[in-house]
Amino acid sequence: MLIEREIEVNGSLFQVVISDDRQALQAAYAAGRAVVGLWQRKAEKEREEGRAAERSETEEIPDLFPALYLVERLEDADEELLKKAVCRRFSMPWTIAETKRLLIREFKASDALPDEEEEFRTPELLSSYIACQYRFYESGLWALVEKATGKIVGKAGITDGELGYHIYEPFRRQGYALEACRAIVKYGFETLELDKIRICTKRSNTASRILAEKMEFVQVP
Repeated sequence: MLIEREIEVNGSLFQVVISDDRQALQAAYAAGRAVVGLWQRKAEKEREEGRAAERSETEEIPDLFPALYLVERLEDADEELLKKAVCRRFSMPWTIAETKRLLIREFKASDALPDEEEEFRTPELLSSYIACQYRFYESGLWALVEKATGKIVGKAGITDGELGYHIYEPFRRQGYALEACRAIVKYGFETLELDKIRICTKRSNTASRILAEKMEFVQVP
């Protein structure tokens, strides 16, 4: 089975191929298209053919590389998933949320970061993080972009269920951390479907403790 869909991302149209055939997916990928794998379980196929079927929870997942996303039904390939497939295929940053002053998005390899940035202090470290973290976990630290100027004012995100943030020196004490973290926590619960989110901070870090209190985090021993 091979289905072609067209999706608009950032004002441009892209072709996405959905298929349960690895060779078809490879050909589409080589032709410069985004791809999504279709995994129809054996039981579902048999039902479609009008035969009695019994679902097996141990059924092996097929190798549909290079598809990063698999769906069991065509209707599961909704607009959001198709856009993600396009973004992953063409290294485009996924937008997490927008607030009054900020665009929260995945980092780009071309992002210019200040000297105080340590975790992504070289382009190579940033590119490696983008390729590994976002691709496999769909979460991590994201860029906080000031909409009025396009400048990156800091980073924030969720890693392994933990909320973290860092606002760069020129932009501190302007409420950016609270604004970003509120939007990110909402994204964590509603989109990532997390059961809980934690924030870890030292007792001496007064600013982070105040932020946690404003966001109604509950302190645990």
